Amino acid sequence: MRRTSWGSLGIIALASAMVSWVVLDLASRAGLVAVPTPWFTAGFLAIVAVWLFSRGRAVRRMVAGKPALMTALGAAKVVSFAKASSITGSLLGGFFLAQLLTAARNPAAPLNQDQMVGAVIDLAASLGLVGVAMLVEHWCHVQPPDDDEHPNHPTATAA
Repeated sequence: MRRTSWGSLGIIALASAMVSWVVLDLASRAGLVAVPTPWFTAGFLAIVAVWLFSRGRAVRRMVAGKPALMTALGAAKVVSFAKASSITGSLLGGFFLAQLLTAARNPAAPLNQDQMVGAVIDLAASLGLVGVAMLVEHWCHVQPPDDDEHPNHPTATAA
């Protein structure tokens, strides 16, 4: 599996923000009131980030050859979850940024103030999840063995 690039996560976040901005703007023009982002979302994202960090440390120990309660299959699951978490965090980050920008158009309104506070907290939690996920992906990276180190393995030769 290839590592996730920061550029692709930025593009995902930007696309999510643009689509969310358009939908929120259309809803606002139609007279619909946006519901403030729930505060518990940040708590959930923080719990996911802490769990991912703890499992990532176990993979890091295993890759370093130290004793760890981790199997190769478990490490593959952790790196897959890290990749999914970084993409999900980017998507949510774009959505919360659009929420923040929508509410910032009229910051004096009490509902918009609550929406801005919730969006900032959730945006920070999303960015934290992306950071932890990218760190765990880095920890899970294993260098492929050099061919020189394993002379007993057959290699393809030109005939």
